[in-house]
Amino acid sequence: MKDIQRKVDSRAMREVNRSIVLDIIRRGGRVSRTDLARRSTLTKPTVSAIVEDLIANGIVHEVGYDHTVGVGGRRARLLEFNEASAAYLGIRFGVSAVSVGVADARGELRTVREVPGVIGNPERSVELALGLVDTVLAEAGLPRERLQAVGVTLPGLVAQSTGTVELAPNLEWTSAPVRDLVQRVLNLPVVVMNITNSGALAEGRSGAAKGVRSYVWLYVGTGTGAGIVIDGRLFHGHNGFSGEIGHCPLVLDGPECTCGLRGCLEAVASGWAIGRAAERARKSNAATLLRDLPGPLDAEAVAEAARQGDAEAQRILAEVGNYLGMGLSTLVNLLDPEMVVLAGGVTAAGDYLLNPTRESAAKHTLRGRNVRIVTSTLGDQAGMLGAVLGAMDQCVRSYRVVATGRGVSG
Repeated sequence: MKDIQRKVDSRAMREVNRSIVLDIIRRGGRVSRTDLARRSTLTKPTVSAIVEDLIANGIVHEVGYDHTVGVGGRRARLLEFNEASAAYLGIRFGVSAVSVGVADARGELRTVREVPGVIGNPERSVELALGLVDTVLAEAGLPRERLQAVGVTLPGLVAQSTGTVELAPNLEWTSAPVRDLVQRVLNLPVVVMNITNSGALAEGRSGAAKGVRSYVWLYVGTGTGAGIVIDGRLFHGHNGFSGEIGHCPLVLDGPECTCGLRGCLEAVASGWAIGRAAERARKSNAATLLRDLPGPLDAEAVAEAARQGDAEAQRILAEVGNYLGMGLSTLVNLLDPEMVVLAGGVTAAGDYLLNPTRESAAKHTLRGRNVRIVTSTLGDQAGMLGAVLGAMDQCVRSYRVVATGRGVSG
């Protein structure tokens, strides 16, 4: 038993050392073996053995010499991370489209493709997504054999332990085994995330919340929901269903929500809520540009009318902003975040929505709460970028489970 434990401990240490060296190369640009030993505090023989293994596996390559002359008059060879050494797939299921993207080993999105979505049929939706895999890999210049993991994101309740979408009202999905459907075809690690969690993950890595330890990513699109980060970690809740602020009651006997309840935040502050208010305005006697617009009205049409000075469109956005600020104040009072990031298509309305939201949040939040309310800097790519980052984290998590026998919280 002791021999087995020693082997496990030895293997775990090798994996940890390898991760340390690789992380320095990935983040630090070109670096020599000597610098690696100094920065990692590992011995030179240990670093050399790790580097040779990384080179042999195509993860790192040599890219010339250091101009500084080293000991004995020899110039050191420089090492660089090979961003094409791995590929990570991202899949986003939305109400109107299915999107598939691929990122390189640095987590940089290289290409994204989309096709029209299918409501009420998760099996067909997965089939559509998988049909784009070879296309995006070819466009990214990454061979299929380098594909390491898959991240899936969508608006719905996701059981973290199984990757099953228990409920996605806007997609009309119930008990959809999304992880199994994808894994069955690709035979790779798959992580399934709520769109708010993937967006929050991306925003914290490379968006408006970079460097912020505790924040809320409030998504306002077709639906409304929140991704919550506390002390640098995504908060999933007991079942993985956290952040469903959109389905918390806000207006007594208010309009019916997609979840079947009445007066939810999503029913009065979301893309479809704006569209519904615009349709009511069009049918009224109000003097508004909305009456002359063709086809169904949506949040984008209302935002454009507001920018053209339409008072009714501006009133609709102000009302939605007021409700949004009320819902947001609940999160601020409860969680005390440093920042709230507003994301989703509705934010295209700009200050016509943002200013009323800030005013309402300030009015309904306890005094002394100094929280910044900003808009996402990642735009439509936040969910997809978060999906591929989730896939990368899944690989690291699996790696550490093998090395140490325990999982790492994400």
